[in-house]
Amino acid sequence: MNKRKRALIAGFLILAVILAVVVIKIINRDPIAPFQSRAGSMHQLDRDSRVTYTINSHQVDFFTDSNGETLVFYSNPQNVILGYLYFPIWSPEDTRVHWHLSARQDSVIFTSVLLDGAIDRITVKAEDGREMSKELHPIQYNNYRFVIAVDNRIQQSPVDITGYSKENKVVYKNVNQKYDKSLFK
Repeated sequence: MNKRKRALIAGFLILAVILAVVVIKIINRDPIAPFQSRAGSMHQLDRDSRVTYTINSHQVDFFTDSNGETLVFYSNPQNVILGYLYFPIWSPEDTRVHWHLSARQDSVIFTSVLLDGAIDRITVKAEDGREMSKELHPIQYNNYRFVIAVDNRIQQSPVDITGYSKENKVVYKNVNQKYDKSLFK
């Protein structure tokens, strides 16, 4: 009887170890886990809200959290999360264009949210005159119009953002005059 009891306990322990390994593998397979870990407990990501784009070999993942707010994650070609941006729910009166520029490894990530319906498209120009227009990818997500680029043309702020209407008229500029390069030395 003692041998039988030991065999049952050993069988139970082996089964518990196998079950633990399976649970760990399932948890590690969760494709949302790295994003949730990066966002922290403040934002509970809705796994069904994930939309992924590839822009210049970088992955851009959009999520909506439990409050209906938007998070945008940026990953390099090796799928390492470089960072994320959080976009709260705004009223359109706050600003016409919200934008963010960040240098990441060998590229610069430009992200903009067009909050003004009069703006159909934008161009972005650096103080040295280099311009992005074709590199800007418009993306609709969670009732927002995002414009994202991963490129090395725009290296740092400040940038000149010009918004155009559908009739190709300038309807928005974030600066009122040309840059005086002497101010940036």
